Amino acid sequence: MLRGPDARLRLIAMLLIAVLLLVLGQLVRLQVLQNARHHATVEVLVSREYALPEPPWGCITDRNGALLVGNTPVYDIGAEITLLRGADIEALAAELSPYLGVSEEALVMALTLPPGEPAAPRPYIWRPLAQGIALSHTEVLSLTRYSWLTLNPTWERYYAEGTLAAHTLGFVNQSGIGYGVQASQRRFLQGLTVSQIGQVAVNSNPLPDELAADFRFPYPGTDLRLTIDRTIQAFVEGELDYAVNEYQAEGGTIIVMDPRTGAILAMASRPSYEPSRYPDYAAQGENHLFWDPAVSIPYEPGSVFKVVTAAAALDSGRVDLDWSYVDTGRLEYGGVVIRNWDGGTYGQQNLEGLLTHSLNVGAGQLSTQVLGPDLFYQYVRAFGFGQPTGVELTNEAAGLVHLPSDWDWSDSYAVTNSFGQGIAVTPLQMAAAVAAIANDGVMMEPHLVAERNYPDGRTVTVSPRPLGQPISAETARILSGLMARVVERNMPEARVPGYRIAGKSGTSQIPGVGGYDPNAVIASFVGFGPLPNPEVLIFVKLDRPNVPPSMRWGSQIAAPTFQRIATRLFVMLGIPPADFVAGQ
Repeated sequence: MLRGPDARLRLIAMLLIAVLLLVLGQLVRLQVLQNARHHATVEVLVSREYALPEPPWGCITDRNGALLVGNTPVYDIGAEITLLRGADIEALAAELSPYLGVSEEALVMALTLPPGEPAAPRPYIWRPLAQGIALSHTEVLSLTRYSWLTLNPTWERYYAEGTLAAHTLGFVNQSGIGYGVQASQRRFLQGLTVSQIGQVAVNSNPLPDELAADFRFPYPGTDLRLTIDRTIQAFVEGELDYAVNEYQAEGGTIIVMDPRTGAILAMASRPSYEPSRYPDYAAQGENHLFWDPAVSIPYEPGSVFKVVTAAAALDSGRVDLDWSYVDTGRLEYGGVVIRNWDGGTYGQQNLEGLLTHSLNVGAGQLSTQVLGPDLFYQYVRAFGFGQPTGVELTNEAAGLVHLPSDWDWSDSYAVTNSFGQGIAVTPLQMAAAVAAIANDGVMMEPHLVAERNYPDGRTVTVSPRPLGQPISAETARILSGLMARVVERNMPEARVPGYRIAGKSGTSQIPGVGGYDPNAVIASFVGFGPLPNPEVLIFVKLDRPNVPPSMRWGSQIAAPTFQRIATRLFVMLGIPPADFVAGQ
């Protein structure tokens, strides 16, 4: 036993020290070792995200102001399930299921507290129940009687014309990834969403004092007016559907543009999709439908490329309308032998004969004997091939052009590229290049956005932008005349009564493993008019038409499609025929 006051004092001191050490240990554990975990717990309890509803994205209209893409209100709905202790979950699920479009079983699982959840303190547990639900005012009022439900208003894109111009308009998903003009112009279309973190207010103010002072207000996105004409777009899509069905093609593309400005009046491709249902396509593994064949999928253009070869030869000054060569039906260069498309021999031919008969051997003579590879590819690049056009669309491909300076260069490219084989371009690149010929040699940047209307009332007009002048105005006029005579003398399928049309057809083979597919082609035609001052360029491409071999030429199936479109389009745009003008 401890005896005496000193011994008892020592015992009391030891006990006090032990208790103090225990308290200090707990303080060290709580404030040092477990500080981060407890701090996070406190933050969850006292902090909230303060946000105003997401503002709507900017609307998209056609060039005349007709709505193409707008917004419709929807709700993201969730539940604070910690407020549901003791509630009849199954009954609540049955009541909510018709509103949310979610099965009762799924709602029961979402509303049920985790097993072993303590009665107190009650942590905040929120769970999402449904996203993007369209509700009427009556339905919203009905749901507000559930105090534990959260209804977050947001916006969903509304496509006023359904599938019209689907590839051009595109979409943006919740992750910010998308296609078409909506993805490329997202920085303008998407408004400012305001969201800040602060402590829970302890008074009646909706925001904590430290946030209320500088809380910014959201603003909507910028509206876009496109160059697309809704009426022309619908007409073109109808003609494309007719051609694909008539010739049993696997797909196709039609582009209508103003060669003077580069404005795209219509651009359609098949197969297509419905932008408002993009999650359904993604779930079914059909993401390939989102890629726009007009700008994202290069192809070998075939004989339409001969106008580029002829333009280069004329502009270089090395040939003129008196130039001629002897067509033997065969040309060997760079280790390959090329022949004319029909295997024929045409004898003495000039530049007009080369284009009229679409002679591969003549084009090869120009690129290899007249120009030479270096000068030929200087013009190819000047016409924009091998680089994106800059149009306001995502995923634009640059195409493929082999240059003499490339490590994988072969001399054979110089001869095969002259007639559009072994070179890959997009339909829009091809259309823009021929548009330069129609526009006195000046190449305009293809564009879709005509105007931006900002939420503060400012309007910014997007001016046409020249990309350069690959050929002179004189060369462009000479070549336009040659192309017009090709249509007038050899291609009745493309003629439009009362109007002078310049054009060129093409039929290209499709490369595959081990060579070209002997049973499949791409038929195309590109034309512009009316001469002498072209206002419209139309490009038509039909992929893998399933027709007899005697019909699967661009002049047989793509040119008639061009003719139907041009005949109607000149009237729609108010362009009078030449005989009408002459009578003024």
